[in-house]
Amino acid sequence: MNTDVLSTRQVATLLGVGEATVKRWADAGEIECFRTPGGHRKFRLRDVTGFVQKRQYETPGVLPDGVPPGADELGDAAIEHFKNAALRGETPALVAQLAALRLRGHDLPTLFDEVVAPALHRIGEEWERRKLSVAEEHVAAQAILDAIARSQPLAEPPGEPVRPDRGTAIVAAVAGEQHDIAARMAACLLRARGFEVLAPLAQTPARDLADLILRSRAVLVALSSTIADGVEEQVRLSAAAAAQTGGKVLVGGPGMQKARLPDEARLMTSMRMLDAEAAAAGRRKSR
Repeated sequence: MNTDVLSTRQVATLLGVGEATVKRWADAGEIECFRTPGGHRKFRLRDVTGFVQKRQYETPGVLPDGVPPGADELGDAAIEHFKNAALRGETPALVAQLAALRLRGHDLPTLFDEVVAPALHRIGEEWERRKLSVAEEHVAAQAILDAIARSQPLAEPPGEPVRPDRGTAIVAAVAGEQHDIAARMAACLLRARGFEVLAPLAQTPARDLADLILRSRAVLVALSSTIADGVEEQVRLSAAAAAQTGGKVLVGGPGMQKARLPDEARLMTSMRMLDAEAAAAGRRKSR
């Protein structure tokens, strides 16, 4: 599958090793690759996962040697496996599962919507019912954040894309928000669409965020929130700043769905919707 062709850099990111290590494996014939007319190594995702399953390298961060039956298909088994691996803090297992699902033909926005988000919801429900401690919830959240960072190659176009700069995108969880996993997912997808992404940490004050939008001349602003308190004012400030840069404001999360949003802010109800909006914005920027 052409969409599953990765560069040396992307393979190194996915496996959690250096590019030199990947090149050494490839040159030794341990991991199958092919070369472009320009001499660059390219790797098929199925060959990368096959390599790890066959050799079972113990290099830190490498994918484990398999995904249980059913966990590589969209559905309850995939969600439950992702949730349990997160609670164990097993980032490599999460990356392996996302890679296996990509090999089934699902794009990363779909996996964020159909696997990652439902797994997070189940973890949250168990925490609310006091079946999980705060520490266990934090372990799972950090594992998922690490997996999202490692999964960047799964979102990117084939190979080592040479893309025109789409401009700067600001991605943030609003001030007062304790969780920024949705913002990290959004940042991953926007980078894959060619945007230069600035992703300030959660708890960034609203006026500081608006100043950042102005200074970076952001063409796209994506904000997430699970809470409704104070959201309207923050979105208003960001929208006013984006209006001065000609930028577009996209918002998402349960908190945003409950808020009265300004007309300039468009509500995103899924990562697939965000990805489609980013693709359209990128095309407009190219023209």
